[in-house]
Amino acid sequence: MIRRLSKVALVLACLAPALPASGFAQEAAELAGSLSPRILFVTSGGYWEKAEDGSQQRGYYRLIAIRGEDNRSLIELQHIALTPDGPEILASAGVEEINSLGAYVTDIRPEDSTGAATQQGFGAYVYLKTDPKVVEPETWVIYIDDVGDMQVERSSN
Repeated sequence: MIRRLSKVALVLACLAPALPASGFAQEAAELAGSLSPRILFVTSGGYWEKAEDGSQQRGYYRLIAIRGEDNRSLIELQHIALTPDGPEILASAGVEEINSLGAYVTDIRPEDSTGAATQQGFGAYVYLKTDPKVVEPETWVIYIDDVGDMQVERSSN
């Protein structure tokens, strides 16, 4: 009897660390399920910092490709603040230089995939087609510098 209880206790002790993970997995599944089916691609990275009213704020950038009602794509750039309660959207705006093209976004890639930005800013490549019949997409670059200024241009390579 004691031996059997010891085995049960050992199994429960081994499962205990998995309990929070399964709760997180459920939360992740709920978050994924709550995403709009119009979301095509999402990438995030880089970082920004600013001092406001004597406090330091820090966060990262997120770029989202959204399928519009006419099936063309819209690009949205978000500033995500890192708060004690978790990430929070600080600002969100369309990238008009790309949105005005009426294009179909086929992919978005961050400039740096290491996950460890060494300086403030963000860079991403947006692959798009202005004509869905064209085989090769155009490459556009979105750069945000260390002071938060954004530059959007067609890639020259």
